[in-house]
Parts: sequence; structure tokens; C-alpha cells
Amino acid sequence: MGSKLGANLNVSRETMDRLKLFEELVSKWSGSINLISHGDQNKVWLRHIRDSMQIYPLLPNKLDSYADFGTGGGFPGLVLAILLDGGGRRTEVHLVESDKRKSAFLRNANRELGLKVSVYDSRIENVTLPRIDVVTARALAPLDTLLKLASAHINKSTICIFPKGRAWKKDVEYARKQWNFELKVIKSKTQAGAVILKMGSISCA
Repeated sequence: MGSKLGANLNVSRETMDRLKLFEELVSKWSGSINLISHGDQNKVWLRHIRDSMQIYPLLPNKLDSYADFGTGGGFPGLVLAILLDGGGRRTEVHLVESDKRKSAFLRNANRELGLKVSVYDSRIENVTLPRIDVVTARALAPLDTLLKLASAHINKSTICIFPKGRAWKKDVEYARKQWNFELKVIKSKTQAGAVILKMGSISCA
């Protein structure tokens, strides 16, 4: 039986159970590791899980490999890994997180959730990844910096999906001075004024 969520997704009971387990793991580990801000301790589901889930419908139907940069507490990388696996999609998931304590959490969560994601405790500019179809990054850096970090791992067919806050227009305007890209702007379903930037055909200006 599916559960209708704020991210407009129908997910199976098993997938919902996995998401709830992940929520518990984040809350448990946040006592010793700064996975999320102190003010978000009681808002893990709405502020982080549902916020990450809304990216899932934006993923292409054919998705062989996916990478999340600066995964932190698993948002959106582990949430999307749960949804991809629950949907029976054989997507290689690569999570890049330079903080060794957070990467240890990600590996533990990977085991607890029965997933098969690859975790890299490395800086993005130093990691070696296979061909990547989609890149995400949430609350990591300005858009021009994200594109610079992603540039070593993408090609013209790679899609980049970056959630952004209220100041996204200035972020895009500045990035266009250095990068060419196609852009679709999707309004966030969880935060007023926030958006998700879906970008393709990325190249240096």
C-alpha cells in the first residue's frame, strides 16, 4: 500500500519503512555528529527528507549512475538511493563527503538500510568517479562553484540538479557569466521562495 507524501510520491510500505529508519538513524547519530542543525532536530522529515524526496520526480527515466556532492547527513543522496532502490532501478549511487565522521555515518546507514551505495571520504576535486548521468548537491556552495566542482565529472548529457534558496536568481545570473547551460526552474514544495535548478548542456562560457 502506497503512502501519499508532500513530495507527491507514492511509495511502497517497504520504502516508507526505510525512510523512517533513515530518519531514526539521522536523529540517533546527530547526538554525536553535527549531521543537521540543532534547530532541525525535530524537523528531520519535513526539513530534510521530504525536501530531498521532491528531487526524485526530476530524475531521468534512464539513470545508470548518480552522484551527490557534499552529502553530509545523506541529503539528498541517501534519500534518493532509497527511492531508486524501492523503485527497482539499478542505479549506481556515489556519495562524496569529505568529513570522515559524516562519511562513517553514511556507510553505517548504507548497511542498515540494505543499500549498495559507494561512499567517498574525499574532497570533490580529488575524487575519481565513473561516468555520471546526474549530479546533485544541496546547501553546499554557490552555483558557479558547484559547476566548477562538477565540471571534472560531467559531460554535455549530464544533468545537474541543485536545490537553492530565495537568492537563486542572483546565483544563476553570476554563474551565467562563466558557464553556458540550459535551465529549468522548479518551485520547491517544502520551502517558500526556494527552487530546484535542473541544468543540462553545461559548458564553460
